[in-house]
Amino acid sequence: MEKLPSYGPCFMCGKENPYGLQLELFAEGEEVVVDFQVPEHYCGYQGLIHGGILSGVLDEVMWWAASWRCSCACLTVEMTVRYKSPAPIDRRYRATARVSKDKNKVIEVVGEIKDLEKGNVCVTGQGKYFILRGEENREVLVFMDFSDCSEQTRSRYEKGE
Repeated sequence: MEKLPSYGPCFMCGKENPYGLQLELFAEGEEVVVDFQVPEHYCGYQGLIHGGILSGVLDEVMWWAASWRCSCACLTVEMTVRYKSPAPIDRRYRATARVSKDKNKVIEVVGEIKDLEKGNVCVTGQGKYFILRGEENREVLVFMDFSDCSEQTRSRYEKGE
């Protein structure tokens, strides 16, 4: 598994955001994975994770799957989310995503969030991500924190255009 970089102020993966989830994402082959638990102050209904937080985590893992595939930063273009079962706040979850279609400028990704205690899928989704190239890509990558990443991951993104 390859540790993926983080983006400083990002609510989902940023180490510099004290209010964020500070997710640590990994690439395993072509799939991106993150295990997480959400603090109680991000609940919706009493004892359940807010749906916006779940869709945010799903967007994050799908974004990284697209980014990992093209070795570039991306922009979320479209996302569809389906909530299949409630997600209690006091459990650990695993979000996974993989590319389903790789086009020239847009990458399509599918993902899910699974309750690790019960084994059921709570949320599924699909998204489209626009690939940033050239200067736009470099402007985003300059803020990525590669300090916990392997040299292989760092060089993969340095070569991405």
